[in-house]
Amino acid sequence: MKKEVRYITRKSIRNIQICCIWMYVFFSGVRVYASTTADSVYFHIKADTIREIRAGQVVELTYALVNSQFDTASYPVFNDNIEVVSGPKQHKCSSYTIVNGVGSKSDETCFSYLVRFRKSGEIQLPAASVTVGNRTYTTPECRVHVNSAGVDRKRLKCSLNVEQLVGDYVRYCATLTCNTRPDQNPPLLSINGETTRPSSTSYSGSEGKEEYVYRYYFNSEGYKVACEKLTFGGKAYKLRPRKCKKRH
Repeated sequence: MKKEVRYITRKSIRNIQICCIWMYVFFSGVRVYASTTADSVYFHIKADTIREIRAGQVVELTYALVNSQFDTASYPVFNDNIEVVSGPKQHKCSSYTIVNGVGSKSDETCFSYLVRFRKSGEIQLPAASVTVGNRTYTTPECRVHVNSAGVDRKRLKCSLNVEQLVGDYVRYCATLTCNTRPDQNPPLLSINGETTRPSSTSYSGSEGKEEYVYRYYFNSEGYKVACEKLTFGGKAYKLRPRKCKKRH
């Protein structure tokens, strides 16, 4: 039986219904070649990655149609360089961008994949197309640079902590902190036997030091929190589970 994945948000946003809001940050490792168009409706590829992509890591690829809904879709065909872990999964999302101090909001109809790159180097992502009425939209060429899977195990460090919150809608916050990005994107926790995605993620880096922080909010009387799977460069990293017995 497939485990159900939980999503938990904090009190400040619990009354706002949002299918999903994703922020995608494109660094030098992701190059997108797009045709110039004045059409507010367009179809493109987004790579969900913080900082960089490494071989063996699970990365989310999203094919997004902006400001419209498609009638039919011709899905991408992945070659042997890209392993499809799951997908396609259809969903809707909204994005907000700021360019030269001017903000704009767009609605997107998407389908996403979780993929794993089998080798390093520059990899071209497969195109897809959708139809809207009598028009066809095709994704522009998109390439990503995939770094090698090598990880310095001597400097690798992760921690898992659970904090009890006071006066908030949720009772606990589990925080996974690593100085190297895990292969899993995002890493999942087992909280009281349920698979849980992070409620928020963040990245910071300066002077050659990096920090990846994943927070998971949850409610329970007691808890057992553990990493379902945590690997770096394909090798497992073990963290001691956190436990708190239910109070009677």
